[in-house]
Formats: sequence, structure tokens, C-alpha cells
Amino acid sequence: MRAKLITASILATLVWAPLSNQVASSIYCYPGDPPAVYQACVAYNAGISQQVSNQQQLQNIQNQIQDLQAQVNAIYALIKQINAQMDAQNALIAQTKSQIADIDKQIRYKVGDLTRLQADVAVRDQLLDQRMRYVDQHGPINYVELVLTAASFDDLVNRMLATQQIAASDRHLLDQLSVEHSAVTQAQQELGTQRNQVTALLQQQQVVELDLQKNKTAQNNAIAVAGQLEVKLQDQYNQVQAQRAQIDAQVAQLAQQYDAAAVKAGGGSGVFAWPEPACNFSCISQGFGCSSFYLEVYDPYCPYPHKIHTGLDIAGPYGTNVIAADTGIVYLYPGSIGYGNMILMIHGNGYSTVYGHLWYYAPGLRSGMIVPRGTTIAFEGSTGWSTGPHLHFEVRVNDVYKDPCIWLGC
Repeated sequence: MRAKLITASILATLVWAPLSNQVASSIYCYPGDPPAVYQACVAYNAGISQQVSNQQQLQNIQNQIQDLQAQVNAIYALIKQINAQMDAQNALIAQTKSQIADIDKQIRYKVGDLTRLQADVAVRDQLLDQRMRYVDQHGPINYVELVLTAASFDDLVNRMLATQQIAASDRHLLDQLSVEHSAVTQAQQELGTQRNQVTALLQQQQVVELDLQKNKTAQNNAIAVAGQLEVKLQDQYNQVQAQRAQIDAQVAQLAQQYDAAAVKAGGGSGVFAWPEPACNFSCISQGFGCSSFYLEVYDPYCPYPHKIHTGLDIAGPYGTNVIAADTGIVYLYPGSIGYGNMILMIHGNGYSTVYGHLWYYAPGLRSGMIVPRGTTIAFEGSTGWSTGPHLHFEVRVNDVYKDPCIWLGC
């Protein structure tokens, strides 16, 4: 009977244990036990079932968040690509317009030249027409008549020279008219060619502008989709922030509760060991500082989207041992939304460390245990918001995020 009462006491303790402890397995409840023992057993199993359900819900939320973040990143990458295409199309349109303006200017010059040429040709055509009518009325030059009617030899020579000059002038006029008519024809052909070029360029510009409009429509659609996704992300971000606030409040409470005990155990010296001895500084995949990941902690001093990565990401092989960076008291947070499987350690004197995205905890590790510096507490994984195996390691001083490299020398 005493053993069963002890069992009942243990079960009651398990029922009230924080849900942040590791998920345990259900046990068989014997109906023949005393009612208090049996009811405690049933309540324990119900709590375990709810804990398992919570873990599954958290995992589903994590997967959705990761997918959503990937969609948002893909949408903005598409918008960036569309913007680049639109810039290229605008540049092509500007170039086409410049070419059209240049050809228009050449056409205006050519039209002016052609107008002057046509006017000159018209004058010469008129002169030729007058000359032809004169010849038609008086007939061609009669050289016999010139000789017979000449008053003297000098008069004959002068008449002969004048006649030759008239004939030469007629030939020159005819030759010049032929050249100028050819020039007019060539100028008209060149104008036609240039007008065809302008027409082709205008058609090309219309096609490019149509593509540009399509890209603008695609961009607007992408922006609308991104806006919808950002609303969902904002909801999830609010949830995360609420959980962070809860954890931070608990950290402050635990720090007060365990600070003296942690210092007594040898922690809180401000000297930290590298948390993954098997993987050195070269394994740092992301340092402390501003980040572009939307669901990180808000920091107004960081550029858009004003987020900060609050620790170091150490990307060692999956399952790498993770050790306590200093002596302290551990508190377990399995399945947290952002950190995944997480450990918080209180070291004393305001110092605490966080270990996130863990695969699983070291066997036998429980919340409230004092763990010496260098002890294996967990194994590297990829739980929570993680795209690959790594340890997220934080150092906090009075619950304020600090760059771990200040103490680690990385």
C-alpha cells in the first residue's frame, strides 16, 4: 500500500511538471489500483497525449512558417527579377526613342535638302523648257547662215563662239538635270528607307512596351501575393514574439531563482567555453548582428526589415556534441516555435546562455539540474526555424542579447 501511495505521489508530480520538459511515454494504468493512484495515472497519460498533440501542432506550424518564409523570399526574388527586366525594357525603350528622334532629325534634314533640290530642278526644267520652245520656234543653229550673214571675219568668229557656248550650255544643262533628277530619286529612296526604319523601331517599341506592361501586371500581382503572405507572417511573428516574451519573462524569473545556486556551483564567472568542441570557429555559418530573416527579433537600428540575429550559428555535422559553456542550471524547452528543441542555462551574476535547434537532449538531463562546465547537454540538430543542422548559441547578460564572440574571441 505504501509503495502505491509513493507511486501516486510521483504520478501527481509528473502531472504538474512543466510542459517544457521532454515528452515522456504513457504508462499502463491498472484499474485495480486505489482510485487516487488510478486517477493520477489516467491524468498523467492524458497530459502526455496533450503534450504529444502540442508537439505535433508546433511541428506543423514550424513547417508552415518555413514554407511561408520560402514563398515570401521567392516572391521578392521574382519581383527583383521583374524589376531588372523592367529596367532593361525601359532602357531599350529609351534607346529606341533616341534612335527614332535621331532618324526623324535626319529625315527633316533630308526633306529640306530634297525640297531645295526639287526647287532647283524645277528652275532648270523651266529653263530647259524655254530653250526647247526657242529651238522649236527658230529651228536649230544654221552654220551656213552664220557664215553668209557675218559682217566680217571677227563677227563670224564671235558668232561661232557664241553658238558653241549656247550648245555647251545646253549640254551642261541636260547633264546637270540628269544628275539632279537621279539625286532626287536617291534622296526619296533614302527617305523611304529611313521611314521604314522608324516604322520598325516604333513596332519594336510597342512590343517592348506591351511586355513591360505585362511585367508590371505580374509585379503588381506578386506584390499583392507578397502582401497576403506578409500578413500571415506577421501573425506568426506575433505568436513568436509572444512566446519569446514568455520565455524572457521566465528567464528573468529563473535567473532570480537560480542565480545564487548557479554562482555557488561555480558559474557566473563570465568565462565561456566554445559550445561545440568538435567544430571550431570555421563552423560559424552566421554571426551575431543584423539579419534579413523576417521572423528574427526586431531591432530599429538594423536596416530593413530591421531584424537582428541574436547569437551565433555553428554548423557542425548533424549530431555533434553540444556542451555547457559554463557551469549552471539547465531549463529545457522542447519544441519551441523558433528555437526548436532549446536549452536555457542560468550561470549566475546575470549571465545566461541559450542553445537552439537541438536534435535531442543528453540522456538523463532534466530542468533544474546543475550541470558543470564542459558537460555534454545535447546534440546538434535542425529543429524549429532551421534550414540545416546547426547550433544557435546565445549569451545574455541580464537577459540582454550580446555577441558571444566578445567572450569566445571568434
